[in-house]
Order: sequence, then C-alpha cells, then structure tokens
Amino acid sequence: MIPTVLRRRGRLASVATAALVLLGLGLVVVAAEAAGDVESGLRARTPDGAGVAPGRPGPDSGSGSGGSGSGAEAPPQPLGHQGGWAMAFSDEFDGPSLDLSRWTDASSAEADQGHGNLENKQLEWNQAANCVLVDGHVAMTARREAYTSASGTRYDWTSCLLSSAPSYAFQYGYLEERAILPGAGGFWPALWTWQASDVPRHVETDVYEFYSHNQRELLLTQHSGAKGVCKWRPWFDPSADWHTYGAAIEPSGTVWYVDGVEVCRTTATSEAPTNIISNLAVHAEDPPDAGTETAIKRVDHIRAWHRT
Repeated sequence: MIPTVLRRRGRLASVATAALVLLGLGLVVVAAEAAGDVESGLRARTPDGAGVAPGRPGPDSGSGSGGSGSGAEAPPQPLGHQGGWAMAFSDEFDGPSLDLSRWTDASSAEADQGHGNLENKQLEWNQAANCVLVDGHVAMTARREAYTSASGTRYDWTSCLLSSAPSYAFQYGYLEERAILPGAGGFWPALWTWQASDVPRHVETDVYEFYSHNQRELLLTQHSGAKGVCKWRPWFDPSADWHTYGAAIEPSGTVWYVDGVEVCRTTATSEAPTNIISNLAVHAEDPPDAGTETAIKRVDHIRAWHRT
C-alpha cells in the first residue's frame, strides 16, 4: 500500500475488446497510467452480483462449479477463467468467527507493533475485534475511537487488517477478493501482498487500492521488479454492490482483473514470497468528515490459486 509511485500514460484498446463491441456488450474506457510496460484499454462491462444487497451475497463468483460446502464438486476457478489454476488458499468467511489459524491482525507492513502506521498516512490502529463475521462475510469496520499503543502513540481510529502470515505465502499465483468497498470519503481499503517474514526486502503487489474520496478510480500496482501501475476507472460504484478484484502474478508479469475482465497488465512481477493482506485503512491525507463515525469494507471471500 505504498501510495507514491512513478506514473506515465498507458496505451489503449485491444482486438479482443473490438470483438466484444460487435457482440453488443456495454463498454467502459479504462484510463490507465503506467510505469514500466503496462497495457490497459477498452473492456467489456460484465457486472458481478448486480442487484445483490449487502449481507449474504448471491451465487458463488468462481467460474468453476462448487465452493464451500459443495461436496464432491470441483473448487472454483478464478472468476472469468475456465481452468489452469488449482486452489491453494481460501476463506469464505462462513464460520461463526474469524479463523485465527489462517489470519493474524498484525503485519510487518505496520511499523507500530504490526498494528499501526501513522508515517504511512494511516490514522487507524488495526485489531481483530474490528473484523467480524456476519451473514457469510467479514465486515471490516473502521470505527472512530481513541487507542493508545504500547509505544505511546495515540490513534483516533481502530480498524481491521488481515494477513495470511500464519498459514500462507506465495510468490506466483492468482489472488482474488469479492468485496463491497466503503462509500464515505476518507477511507483506504486494499487487497495486497507484502513480503514474508524471511524476505529481507520490499516485495509488494496491490491487487487494488481504493481512496474512497474518489469513487471512480482504483490503483492497480506492481511495486516489485520493473514496477508498473494502472489508474483504472470502474464503470460502477465500488461501494454500491459486490465486485470481484483479482490479479494473476506470474513469472511473465502481472495481469489485473475486475469481475473476471482483464483491465491492466505489466511485465513487472513478484520477486519473492509474500503474504496476503486485506485491510481498511483510514487515510490521513483525505480524512473522514467530522460527522463520520464508522465505515465498513465487506468481504465475501479471499482465494488464492497456483498454476496447474
């Protein structure tokens, strides 16, 4: 979640998208900016979960058959993919409480004891108490409340961060989250990876970052290697409904997907094993209005695959 990266103008359009136009599908222009070799362009509009109210989401977003509790049915593939991936990690958040064998609420990305990072323009102290399972999803809740850490640092907000450090690390693979992002301004939800504990250098892929004061832009960033970033403009309001955000991180580069549709790619890729992080930060540069007391990022599932 490093907010400052080198950005240059990207390139538009693909032959595949032109074919979609002929099929009569709705289109959206993807505005891209890139560092390194990044491509973005016109993409077909394929909404995921349209009309599903917050709470238990609609049908499983995987394109394969099955999911949690599906018996003998095959595990789902990443949304929009028909094969080539084997599931390596997943949490459907269907249980009564957070699975602490899979997740921790601390990360080395947070300088203050793994829970807070004021120097990174984050106003919150992260704690598991703000990660609550309800109606088959995890409600990551940012709450305006004072907290003083053992270091003596005062925080005006608490929130939720989940790291897969106890159970899962990977260098290459596909990472996916289905989520509803907060609508109020001042928040900074993200799905990203961060170097594993035995990796001595910065390694990070941002599947997405969303600064909620701007509902029409997501940042998709590869911080490793040659680096690359797209400033992607969604055709939907990310706070209004469930949508699926994913990235294929492979030796040849990184490709980002939204609702199963490719929206950005770069030849830059991960250089070492990383853990998964999903969180809801409170942004110091554009803080919430004085009247805002809470915000919620809802996550239906987090899944990871490796190549078969």
